[in-house]
Amino acid sequence: MYSFILIFTLIIISGLIASIGDYVGLKIGKKRVSVFGLRPHYTAIFVTIVTGILIAIITITVLTISSQDVRTALFGMEELKDQLSYLSQEVESRNIQLSSLQEDLKQKSSQLQEIEEKFQQLSQEIKDKTVQLTDLLSVREELIKEKDKLAKEVEELNNTIKALYTGITWMREGEVIFGSDEQIALIVIQGGKTAEEIRAELIKFLNESSASVLSMGAAIDERTNQVFIIAQQNFDDIVESIHNSNSDKHWVVRLLSAINVLKGEPILAYFSLMENKLVFQKNEVIITEEITGSQISGEVEKNLMSLLRKVNLLAVEKGIISEPRTSFVGYVSAVNLYNVVKNIEESAGTMRVSVISLDDTWSIGPLRVRIEAEPVS
Repeated sequence: MYSFILIFTLIIISGLIASIGDYVGLKIGKKRVSVFGLRPHYTAIFVTIVTGILIAIITITVLTISSQDVRTALFGMEELKDQLSYLSQEVESRNIQLSSLQEDLKQKSSQLQEIEEKFQQLSQEIKDKTVQLTDLLSVREELIKEKDKLAKEVEELNNTIKALYTGITWMREGEVIFGSDEQIALIVIQGGKTAEEIRAELIKFLNESSASVLSMGAAIDERTNQVFIIAQQNFDDIVESIHNSNSDKHWVVRLLSAINVLKGEPILAYFSLMENKLVFQKNEVIITEEITGSQISGEVEKNLMSLLRKVNLLAVEKGIISEPRTSFVGYVSAVNLYNVVKNIEESAGTMRVSVISLDDTWSIGPLRVRIEAEPVS
């Protein structure tokens, strides 16, 4: 609406200016007025030209005042061209970025599709595994129930075996080749070995011990075809204990009889484990006592034997394994014992008698000693 009013106004103003110019030109022509020394005819033409110029000036002025677009077209064209060029470059840059983004979008869409396919695949696998897990849990519950049932049966059987062996202990008659808890044999195994290596050593040890006890009168069990009947749990516990220990440790594995074993029977046995420790060092004084010389025959020897029994008890207390049949842990040279007895008997006073370890002695033994006697100052 505003544009129409503006155009209408310009038409009216232009008409008025043209009329005025025509009127002025007419008057000048009649009065033959001269401007700038021109002839009247040319003066009239000049007035007409000025009128046209005024019309153009007024039209442009009005349009410039009333319209921002006209002002921009007249005075901001260069700036507009610069802006247009900049915007064209910006559009081109944006189009390049858009193409790059579209390519990235295409790649991402492809990757997303692959991920969705993998997701669907994994979801299906999870679903399948869940079904399998449910089945396995059901089987596990059944196995647990079966295990508990078997454990009760084993416990009942163990109780029955104990009762039977208790009764057999009283009822059996014959030559006893091993007493209850008597040591049959022993072996030293280094700690830290693999479970397979330890099992192999123990099996070899049992085979060697089997030959020994068979020669003593033991028999092979018809059911297991073995001489020794050993609980699997006891065997596994010994293997695990040695395997879990450090390699700088050595372990004494003792094979012991669980009950009295008669000649012609298999041996119900078990393993006992103890660390093979250094008990006495070489030339270590184990015990010292004062013994007075005596002319009574056998009195000095009796006192020395009593001293040696004390050494035996002390060694057992410190962890040296005694010989099963004699309960002795070691021995002393008969020559050394004879010389010390003679030395004390021939002395006129009290002698300080010391029992000394000949070697480094470990838990496995044996303890070899010498006896030394010197006068009490």
